Amino acid sequence: MKRFIPFLLLACLAGSATAQNGDLFSTVTMRFLSHPANYLKPLDTLLSLQAAIAKDAGMRPHFFNELATYSSFIGNYHDALRYYDSAGFREQVPASPSGPAAFSGYRPASARQSIIRMAASRQVTIINEAHHVPYYRLFTKSLLQELYNAGYRYFALETLGPFDDEINNRKYPVAQDGYYSLEPLYADMVRTALQIGYRLVYYEFSGTCTGREDCIMKREQHQAEQLHQVLQKDPAAKMLVHVGYSHLREAPLNGIEWMAARFRKLSGIDPLTINQEFMRETFNPALQHPAYNAAMKLFKLLEPSVFVKADSLWNFAPADRSCDVLVFHPPYGTVQGRPDYYRLDAARKPITLRLKKAYRHVLVQAYISTEKDPGRLPADQLLLEQGNEARLMLANGEYDVVVRNGEGEVLETQRLIIPSS
Repeated sequence: MKRFIPFLLLACLAGSATAQNGDLFSTVTMRFLSHPANYLKPLDTLLSLQAAIAKDAGMRPHFFNELATYSSFIGNYHDALRYYDSAGFREQVPASPSGPAAFSGYRPASARQSIIRMAASRQVTIINEAHHVPYYRLFTKSLLQELYNAGYRYFALETLGPFDDEINNRKYPVAQDGYYSLEPLYADMVRTALQIGYRLVYYEFSGTCTGREDCIMKREQHQAEQLHQVLQKDPAAKMLVHVGYSHLREAPLNGIEWMAARFRKLSGIDPLTINQEFMRETFNPALQHPAYNAAMKLFKLLEPSVFVKADSLWNFAPADRSCDVLVFHPPYGTVQGRPDYYRLDAARKPITLRLKKAYRHVLVQAYISTEKDPGRLPADQLLLEQGNEARLMLANGEYDVVVRNGEGEVLETQRLIIPSS
C-alpha cells in the first residue's frame, strides 16, 4: 500500500539550498516515509537547511509548513505554532464584529455537548482541523462515542490512502495508512474510532491535474463524489468526516466551490459543518482573529467552547455561510514540559519514566504492546533534549518504550505497565 500525502511537499535536495515549487517529493520526506519510526531525522535535516532555504521567498512557506508538521508529530506544540506563523499562510477568515459588543448577550457553552446535540439530528457532520495542531484530533475523538450512540457508523478521514479494508480489519492504524495519522493523537483518534466500531472511509483524490486551480477543483469534486457514493450504497447511514481547512466550506471562497458545498449539491444532504481552525491561538497573538482575542479577554475558557444566546450560536456576519459552528479553543500552555491540551483526554495521565542513562537529543516513544505490526504508531512520544527522565501522557495499559537517536537507532527499550487506578 502506498501512503498518500495530501499537500504540496517541500522540495529540497540534501546539500543544496535550491529547490523548485513544482517538485512534489523531497529527499527529507522520502527518507521519513522509508523509515517512519524515525521522526527526528526529517526534522533535524530540515533544521540543518534552515539558514539557506529560509532566504528563498518561494520555498519559505512550504519549508516552514514542513517544520511545523514534523514538530507537531513529536509533540513540540509551540514550535509547530511558531514555524507555521513563519510560513506566512493566512487563512481567509470572514470579517465579523469583533469587539466586546460582538458577544453581548452570549455566554460560553461546551462545544462538545452542543455539537453532539446538533449532530444527532443530522446525517452527515463535517469537522475540520489545521494539520499542525494536534489537539483538534483530541476534540474530534471526544465526539466519537456519543455520535456512534446517535447512529453514526462511517468515519471519513482526509489522511487515509487507498486501502482494501486492511485498517478496518486490523483495528489500529500503521504507518502505511496515511500521513497525518503518523502524529500520535491522530493515530489515537483513528484507533479509538475503530475500537468503537466505526468503518473508516477513504475519499481522497489521487488522480492527475494541471495547475493549482485545476487541482483544487478536481480534488474537491472527487472528495464530494466519494462521500456521496458511500451514502448511495447505504442511504440510511450517518457519517462523520474529518477534513483539513477549507474543505468544509459551504460557501465559495475566491470563486472556488469547496467539498462540503459540492457534497450538499450532489447528495441533497445539508451537513453540519464545524470549524475548529479559525478561533485558536497562534504563536504571534497579532495573527489571531480579532473576535478570538475579544472572546479571550471577556471569558476565561477552560474547554473548547461555542457562544450561545437563546437558541443561536455566535458565528460570522450573516452574509457568510461558510460553516454552521465555530469552536473556540482556549490557549494551551505547558505543564511539566508537555502541552496542556492533553487534559482534553481524561483517559491519559502523566507518567514519569526513568531511563537507564542520561541522553541528549533522543526521541522517547511508547507503543501499545498488543499492536504487533512493524509499522505500528506510537501512542505518545516526546523529544528529550537532555536527561534520564521522560514525562509521557498515557492511558492505562501495557507499552513498549523505545528510545531512538537522530539516526533512528534504538538505544534502549522498556516494558511499561500502567494499571487501572
